[in-house]
Amino acid sequence: METLTTPSLPLQRYRLFESHDMDEARESVARVFCPHGLVMLKPRTELDACHHSARLHRDVSLNYVQYGPGVQIDPGYLQEFFLLQIPLRGGAEIRCGAQQVDATPRLASLPSPTEPLSMRWADDSPHLIVQLARSALLSRLESLLQAPVGQALVFDLGVPLDNPVLAPLVHFIDYLRLTLDAGNALQAGSPLAEHAEAYLMSSLLMSAGHNHSRALAGDAQRRLLPRVVRRAQEYMAAHAQEPLSLADVCREVGCSARALQLAFRQHAGQGPMEFLREMRLDRVRAELRSSAGVAGTGVREVAQKYGFLHLGHFAAQYRARFGERPSETRGPRGA
Repeated sequence: METLTTPSLPLQRYRLFESHDMDEARESVARVFCPHGLVMLKPRTELDACHHSARLHRDVSLNYVQYGPGVQIDPGYLQEFFLLQIPLRGGAEIRCGAQQVDATPRLASLPSPTEPLSMRWADDSPHLIVQLARSALLSRLESLLQAPVGQALVFDLGVPLDNPVLAPLVHFIDYLRLTLDAGNALQAGSPLAEHAEAYLMSSLLMSAGHNHSRALAGDAQRRLLPRVVRRAQEYMAAHAQEPLSLADVCREVGCSARALQLAFRQHAGQGPMEFLREMRLDRVRAELRSSAGVAGTGVREVAQKYGFLHLGHFAAQYRARFGERPSETRGPRGA
């Protein structure tokens, strides 16, 4: 009698769980990604969920996720990571910020962590998902630009996988999946895995559309920020804890306020004081995260350290940039 074999699923050797229970599936997926709402689109249908996850080095993982019947997924803000989501069959309706796409095996989705996200996966729509740490991707972007990034990185939500420009990225992701499926050729933490992460992030930034694509795509003169903008950014970064006015910055770089504002608007997409405020918010967040759960300096002290004296305004600006309150970043022992 002939024996029928079930074809293995992608990344099968990296299986985290499989379950027919909604709560178990939601909690298990949340451990890798983030807390989220999960409901069935059709009542009284049986879930057929599983999640496989393989980390490359430190900042990128490849994931296979399926639910079986259609589901509504509401993560809110991803906050700390980007997700390149590729339906292997079926499709999904993705809303992220003001953008919406109907994802298919030919049109992936790439939600950004600073935009609110909700998703509706159709029946039988397993996804291959590349998770990329936000901090690492921003660092890679700054390395490519050779300049600080003042604006949050926001990708075009739809990623057309049949676009020839994206072919190297698509082929590399497929190569990584096949290599991981085959065994231990990419051992987590190895130099090869580290180089694979760097190449993957660079390829994504150079080929997928986002709000910094124009800077990356131009020639060297257009890509690099003008000297006056770079000098102003470096000066503000070095004196972020000091009271700084626009006049102080202009005096340092030797140009008028109007000239500096025009240069920032043209080449950085924001004004110099906006850049300073967002950089200070980033530093506050970094300090709050580094001291999360540890008694000591609280939110008020860290905010005031970087010049945020009105806590109400600070909290509103912080939440608008990061999608959470400062106290949520700081943890239960923050002030």
